[in-house]
Amino acid sequence: MWWRTRGSEPIALPSEKGLFELAGRQPGLPLREVMVHFRELVSADMDWADSRKTRFRRASSRVRISSLVLAALSTVVLGIEAIPGRSWIALPLVATVTVLGSLEAFYNWRSRWVLMEETQYRLNRLRDEMDYYLTVTPPDELEPERLDRFFADQQVIWSDVSRRWIEFRALDAPAPGAGSS
Repeated sequence: MWWRTRGSEPIALPSEKGLFELAGRQPGLPLREVMVHFRELVSADMDWADSRKTRFRRASSRVRISSLVLAALSTVVLGIEAIPGRSWIALPLVATVTVLGSLEAFYNWRSRWVLMEETQYRLNRLRDEMDYYLTVTPPDELEPERLDRFFADQQVIWSDVSRRWIEFRALDAPAPGAGSS
């Protein structure tokens, strides 16, 4: 629960600590152990993406449902002539819908939710490839180049996520020279 963690030290998730920490800060491990530790890192990355996906889905759903309920309520209030001061009730409801719409546009929760869903899928595919390789390949036939490729694939996934998130945020940024006279 978020309110219990406020004010305390942030908890570093395994995905934020990196492979060296997951490997127990031990250089020179056998290749199979390194691959298993890297697989754990990819699983931790999936957990991180899942936690963000849940957070963004929840926020997006709350805003959308609240907007829908308030918009419907304001329409009903305006339609019932027996309610005195209908506009005094409906106007704040409509204003709240406008504020909620602005919040959604600013925080872009739905796009972030979808981005985390895609990230989790891509990481899951990477982990499945690693599982298959580790399962069918005898330990003495493991190739460091395959670990390099798995690592490169993981880095591409995170680079894509970062690039797309920056693109989302750039859409909110004012155009250069906007507002200057």
